Amino acid sequence: MSKKIGEQSLLKYEKLYNWGRTLITSGVIQNEDKFPSENILQKKFGYSRQTVRTALNQLEAEGLIKRVKGSGTYVSYEGNLRNGERPRIGLILSYFSDYLFPRVYDGIDSVMKEAGYDIDVAVTKNRLNDEAIYLEGLLNGNVAGFIIEGTRSFFPNPNIRLYEEIRKRNIPTLFIHNHYSNQRFDSVEMSDARAAYKLTEILIQNGHRRIAGIFKYDDMQGIERYKGFVECLSDYGVKFDDDWIRWYSTKDMEEKLSKKGLLRMYRRTKDCTAMIVYNDEVAGYYMEFLEERGLHVPEDVSLVSFDDEELQQDARVKVLSVVHPKYNLGRITGKNLLRMMDDPDWQNKNYSYRFPVSINDGNSVKDIR
Repeated sequence: MSKKIGEQSLLKYEKLYNWGRTLITSGVIQNEDKFPSENILQKKFGYSRQTVRTALNQLEAEGLIKRVKGSGTYVSYEGNLRNGERPRIGLILSYFSDYLFPRVYDGIDSVMKEAGYDIDVAVTKNRLNDEAIYLEGLLNGNVAGFIIEGTRSFFPNPNIRLYEEIRKRNIPTLFIHNHYSNQRFDSVEMSDARAAYKLTEILIQNGHRRIAGIFKYDDMQGIERYKGFVECLSDYGVKFDDDWIRWYSTKDMEEKLSKKGLLRMYRRTKDCTAMIVYNDEVAGYYMEFLEERGLHVPEDVSLVSFDDEELQQDARVKVLSVVHPKYNLGRITGKNLLRMMDDPDWQNKNYSYRFPVSINDGNSVKDIR
């Protein structure tokens, strides 16, 4: 590979390769499981067949997948089988973003491998029942520590008994991306409210007063980003209109971000000159929708977002976006967990970290003053 996962700029096939490699080596997709087909990957990532094939060829050359004629593609990696002699930590994710998960995981993994720890990965798909199952399983497996991305993190978590058991056993636990309002655990997160405030401020300073928003309501990131947005509008005396705010959740994302769903959003917000959206994935869907209607960013509407990714973006437009620390977030999370594991009084210390706001050099905002 010509570039490492931790670097900012990757070719499309490298992004797809890293995504597949991480899912396989972390154990999310296990040995002999079926791997997504070329057609599925084309639709999922919006890449050409040649790009997908190049990534799959790389995975196959490294022995991570095998193609079975007439049957499909399967994982052929046995290195994720548990080695009972090595200490382990449990990593629980609510769901993995195709473009965030590999680099965040690689940051955590690089730290843990250096310290001699294996990682047991579980993905809840944003289901609290699944979170309970994985927590119980990892507790029974005597893990040395937990890294957890909250499931439906905006809501108080119902798995109180299990989190009390973690504290009772004194197992160091650190949250990433979010935390639960009814659980007292430290976390490593972006400064989401502050980031949204900064993005909104940029729009206002460029003359925009009719600003719409698309936010996710079932995780803390979405609510914090909404909070920063409304606080900035208030500070600058800019009108807030409830009809200009559109909401979605993990459960109804496919429906709300379908062409019909985006059309409903557009009809409510078509008089707005600018929009702030939950992340670059949503920004990509909305830009594609606008293009099909003959509308363009930033000429017809300015757009700001979060994560600083290039997936599904028009080559001529770079969305003005808050930079997600990705690999560095994983590294800091891993290092802080190791410090907690060396500290018998970790429950009374503060191991939280908030990343300062960094915004890319996108060109998706038009000055209309």
